[in-house]
Amino acid sequence: MTYIVKTKNLTKKFDKHTAVSNVDLKIKEGEIYGFLGPNGAGKSTTIRMLLGLMKPTAGEIQIFNQDLKKHRKKILQQVGSLVENPSYYPHLTAKENLEVLRKVLQVPEERIAHVLEMVRLSHVADKKVKGFSLGMKQRLGIAQALLHEPKLLILDEPTNGLDPEGIIEMRTLIKDLAKEGKTIIISSHLLSEIDQIATTIGVIAKGKIIYQDDIQTMRTLAKHRLRMRVSDVQKAQQAVGGEVEGKWLYCESFADDEVAWAVQKLIEQNVAIYRIEEEQRSLEDIFLRMIEEASLA
Repeated sequence: MTYIVKTKNLTKKFDKHTAVSNVDLKIKEGEIYGFLGPNGAGKSTTIRMLLGLMKPTAGEIQIFNQDLKKHRKKILQQVGSLVENPSYYPHLTAKENLEVLRKVLQVPEERIAHVLEMVRLSHVADKKVKGFSLGMKQRLGIAQALLHEPKLLILDEPTNGLDPEGIIEMRTLIKDLAKEGKTIIISSHLLSEIDQIATTIGVIAKGKIIYQDDIQTMRTLAKHRLRMRVSDVQKAQQAVGGEVEGKWLYCESFADDEVAWAVQKLIEQNVAIYRIEEEQRSLEDIFLRMIEEASLA
């Protein structure tokens, strides 16, 4: 398996505090990797290390199958990023801001019109940025990140502070960029946002990766379950299977005839049935439970 980004035992310590601990990221080409975790979990620190803005205390970072420590300049020429708030000159127009950066990057002039079209800002190319909405400024930041045609795009909390319309625009833009073949890492503390765009999810809590797999696999964890409140959960489990959680017995969701069979089986074993309910755990429930279990570990 070829990975665009791969880390091994990536660790960052600040004095006695470990912000990132033995993180192994595996990000394939062309995917949208949703990097999830609560605030303070280690997302931004990890991203800063991937961008060479912060040196790891330990571990390895490989991007495009090359060691970032040895080939930093060559690698970062193929990486675009938007970390925190985009940098821009408010008194200049969108086009003028991009022209300043274009001269530094030494890319063709036609790239300016192209990236403005990609982020849907062509109609305000000649307007001063100080009059832009927050969402427009964020999209201009992405235009800056795309100016040199990077293969990898890293976005740290790009929807932070945006209104619902701005969030939808950003979501659409990210999906469109992925369709063009770009590999995208997007960090967020909101599963509801990542769920709508990511193909793969990595969950970090207290500096450690606690889940990493494709979004479909995570969705299977949110399937329906049948839960039963009974007089003796251990005896009920022996009779019909399932898992015991506290005073409840949880089973995979049954068809009607299977529910009838389970009830009959419990009656035969003299187990009183107090309540039967069907429960569906949302992705949000799964995510919060992962975070809770990590905090208790």
